[in-house]
Amino acid sequence: MDKTVFVVINGWYSSAPVLWALFDSWMAVAALVLLCLGLCYLRQEQRWLLPALLAVALTDMGVVRVFKPLVARERPCAVLERSYVPRDEFGPHCGSGSAMPSAHAANTMALAAVLGFPELALISAVVGVSRVTTGQHWPSDVLAGWAIGLCSGSAVRWAFRRFLGWP
Repeated sequence: MDKTVFVVINGWYSSAPVLWALFDSWMAVAALVLLCLGLCYLRQEQRWLLPALLAVALTDMGVVRVFKPLVARERPCAVLERSYVPRDEFGPHCGSGSAMPSAHAANTMALAAVLGFPELALISAVVGVSRVTTGQHWPSDVLAGWAIGLCSGSAVRWAFRRFLGWP
């Protein structure tokens, strides 16, 4: 099932390779940071920036240091001969490390959960789909990442509300 869904979503890459590869670049991270800053400023929620940063840091460390080594699943771009992946000057770009879970999906969902902005959940969805489209992750890697990010982001938000009395 995972492979079948992967093949369908990964096939979207050929329709707009530049667009999908854009989500795999530093520019996407910069745009997300600027969007978060702008939304926090507009909604006067700047106090949540520090908890959001904390949630992303904790989520990323948990995913990269605990879950990925524990599961040790290979990326589809390393396993499947016919997957679409972005290319750079060195050839096809297949991410390093294990696939399960997706740190991109986990981190963006943790950010959305702490800040509570629906726009960020939508961006997390696009980021997750882009990870499959660019051949970096299986669909279940992204689903696991979203679940971890939602749990960790919600836990940080709950802790700041519970112990610091933040509204």
